[in-house]
Amino acid sequence: MKQYCRYCSYLVYGDWPYCEKKGKTMSESAAKRVNTCKDLILNPMDAFGENEKGYQPRREKTPEEIALKERQVSFL
Repeated sequence: MKQYCRYCSYLVYGDWPYCEKKGKTMSESAAKRVNTCKDLILNPMDAFGENEKGYQPRREKTPEEIALKERQVSFL
């Protein structure tokens, strides 16, 4: 699963995005970038209010869909 600071419960957004767990501010682009933070606590609400639906993970592909993709021929 990809994780973003924008969907973390520790992120507070005021003038700048602020991580309460690490005690530091970050740029908006850093909060929206994929990361590997071990302290992430998933919060489905977007801290920036840009994604009205909130966090929605993609559905997993079935084995049939994976096999079909592997057999697909590209003409490029």
